Amino acid sequence: MLLTVDIGNSSISFGIFSDLDRCRILRTFKTESDMRKTSDEYAVLLKNLFELNGIERADIKDVAVASVVPKLTKTISEAIKKLVDCSGYVVVGPGVKTGFPIRIDDPSELGADLVANAAAVINIRKSSSGKRGAAIVDMGTATTIFAINNAGEYIGGCIMPGVQISFDALHTQTAQLPGVTLELPKKAIGRNSVESVRSGVVLGNALMIDGFIESFAREMKCDVTNSVYATGGVAELIIPACSHKIIYEPHLTLKGLFYIYRNNSSENYADNNG
Repeated sequence: MLLTVDIGNSSISFGIFSDLDRCRILRTFKTESDMRKTSDEYAVLLKNLFELNGIERADIKDVAVASVVPKLTKTISEAIKKLVDCSGYVVVGPGVKTGFPIRIDDPSELGADLVANAAAVINIRKSSSGKRGAAIVDMGTATTIFAINNAGEYIGGCIMPGVQISFDALHTQTAQLPGVTLELPKKAIGRNSVESVRSGVVLGNALMIDGFIESFAREMKCDVTNSVYATGGVAELIIPACSHKIIYEPHLTLKGLFYIYRNNSSENYADNNG
């Protein structure tokens, strides 16, 4: 079994793959990112998550990790190694074979989660249509939109405050706006403060995503409008408000780690996306 780990600013996601022949997730589970926890505490938590999900630790032989929280990378790695006797362990970073060229000014700046997302989309596109041009939206603590050209190269994108950060700032920094739960608004013109905030946050982010997709297509001279993939905590709420067709992949980063691990394995595997 392969254990994939996506360490983010807000949460840590885990995925279990039965083998390296097919990109098929058996189980996923999640916990919060907490830099105060020790490796022992995370080991206990992870042991319980394995047991809760019916995963035998002895079956896990391979591990792939993507992290945007350097302090937690070591802590989680130590916790995993206390529980699992793995034969292969890959942490996404400089020197790791991604399977695609990264055409930005400084590839070392690129977050490990974005690398994994790109690996997943490139492999999905390659197997399904032979075309690799795509846009990838990741709506986590930050919202990122990045582009893959038709040659399967990662060429850059944009980063902005995430939906929840913007929403929280609006609530905490304004005295008269009420607390609002995030929901898909029925219309753009709000008739009260609650409707207006929902319209601004949800529809505002949807319009922003649509606008960047169109701008990417013009700059790339490549129609990516029908090959947009989204992942991240609030993507499922925002993308129904977008005008473009967007494919929601909740476990995109974990799937990308599967492909990156295979690229760095000594074994040869046929392309098979399950």
